[in-house]
Amino acid sequence: MKVILTKNQKSLPIKWFTVVIVLLSILIVYYACDDDKMYEKLKEFATEETVYPATFDTIYATIGYERAEIDLRRDGRIPSKDMDKGKAKKTVVVYDEDSPSPTVIIIDSVCSYVNVTGLIEPRLYRIKVYTEDLVMEWPVGLNTIMMEYHGLSYKYEDQNGEIFSGTRLNNPRIYSSNLPAGEEVIFDMKYKVLPILDNGVKLLDTIVVDKPFIVQMPTPDQQFIPQELKILRANGITTFTTEAVASTTELTYPMNMSTFADLFFFPNVNTLDLTGKGLPGTLEALTIARNNVTSIVGGGAWQEFMMPVDKPAIIKSPESLQTLQDMIESGQITKIRYIPKSMGFAFDAFLAPYVESGVVELLTNDHPFFPNRVFIEPQFFASGTQIDLRWRIDMAYSGSFLPRQGLSDITKFDAANDVVNGVPVDLKLEQLIQSDGENIYRGVVYGDRPSFGFQLPRQWRFDNARYPYLKFKMFIGSNKSLVSNVSGNNRHVLREPWIRPMNYTWQFAQHSDYGQQVWDTGRLTPITDAEIQNSWHEYTLNMSNNDGGDTSDRRNRVYIFNIGHEGAMTWSYNANNQVVIYIADVRLCKTAND
Repeated sequence: MKVILTKNQKSLPIKWFTVVIVLLSILIVYYACDDDKMYEKLKEFATEETVYPATFDTIYATIGYERAEIDLRRDGRIPSKDMDKGKAKKTVVVYDEDSPSPTVIIIDSVCSYVNVTGLIEPRLYRIKVYTEDLVMEWPVGLNTIMMEYHGLSYKYEDQNGEIFSGTRLNNPRIYSSNLPAGEEVIFDMKYKVLPILDNGVKLLDTIVVDKPFIVQMPTPDQQFIPQELKILRANGITTFTTEAVASTTELTYPMNMSTFADLFFFPNVNTLDLTGKGLPGTLEALTIARNNVTSIVGGGAWQEFMMPVDKPAIIKSPESLQTLQDMIESGQITKIRYIPKSMGFAFDAFLAPYVESGVVELLTNDHPFFPNRVFIEPQFFASGTQIDLRWRIDMAYSGSFLPRQGLSDITKFDAANDVVNGVPVDLKLEQLIQSDGENIYRGVVYGDRPSFGFQLPRQWRFDNARYPYLKFKMFIGSNKSLVSNVSGNNRHVLREPWIRPMNYTWQFAQHSDYGQQVWDTGRLTPITDAEIQNSWHEYTLNMSNNDGGDTSDRRNRVYIFNIGHEGAMTWSYNANNQVVIYIADVRLCKTAND
């Protein structure tokens, strides 16, 4: 039998739990064909069974040379043979869990400490340790060479004295609730089997085997080990006991979640938001390093213009769908908010019946959930110097997010008191949508192809089906004489940015599984002499060619802002005559007028 002990899902105070029963295996040995003797032999093995929860109570690491020793018990290191962990039979160690190839170490015993070796890289390792329960089940499906399974019946009493009973045939799974905390709960189990004799002959009729199943319920203050620690912390949960999370009625899960298993520990959760909106620090982070410059993109919160980069047809559905289904069917989960295709076609199909019943609310493009415009947050800024030294444009940011701690790919400037070539610049902040001046990029041109960009982590792409227009404003703070160069192809370099959507930037092919897929957005109008140092020029680009369709390889996750074009000008940097440009109000929009 596989047992998941969890708290139930209803009202306060916490006094009951949930238990899921899958199937109890029964060992039967035959010594004769006589029915009475057979029953006697069955009774020998139909003994009671008590299940206890298994957890570690601490985790503390001691770092050594290319290794770490991790203690898992407050009472010190004790031999595995002296560990009392109920059903738990193995210790599992996982690190690099978010990578394509996580490292998993399985130890065939329950340990008080583990020694993790092979940590040879100078970086941060995130290590998770947990126990793995022994799963008792029928050796080959529901039937064995000794018997055929023909169903079971069960009966139990909840904490209010109400009796629950039922039968299970092909799907021997029982979902029960309102069980008393800290007490034994007895499930009266009756298994209907058809014995198979030594010669392969089956009995003429089935027999029923009684085997009580006893569950020792945990107490409300007992800690649980979350499977989605980062997600729960982003939801504001810091203490992991069923008592501490009893007041939680809504949880938000990002699209990159892996399991719903933690729902068992939340007795009063009734609403799930599966968009990830508003959850800090749940996005993957991508490090882009080359030419002695490092940028990190991502690592913050999901934004509405983002969708998973994988084609919906191959996105794997989340684990533990049965957990979610149990809670919906029991009436605990009454509301789910979900963006179609965001977790794949299989998950869409799973939710379909609950869309019809009204439990699931689909957030389609025209839903108020999606605003008309979404400003691209600075967590996605990336320097262009890593791509090519000729792309160098030294960037500064006016807000508080950048620069990232420990990085030098961008600096900081004061938008209200900026100076270019010794002359104060009035940035005309009143012309901006974000008129507080807190989301402006300042670039000093050094290379002859000055470029920077916005990139998403490799797991995500821009959803230009939902937001087909990229809009931004550009301002030139230098004297017009410094940007009056007209190239051979009649382009006013440094006055007209060239936007280049692509799947990945050159030298970083590992950032996409779908090829380069770069495309030209067309020529933009140049900033006029009258606008220089006086007006922000707004640009609107139609990105709908980045369809991101179900069969398309155009999974654009990069926007390059190329200010100087490619090979368009002869250029040398002059410290006394700097060309300084500003970019602001970078946003993705539903229409060209947003």
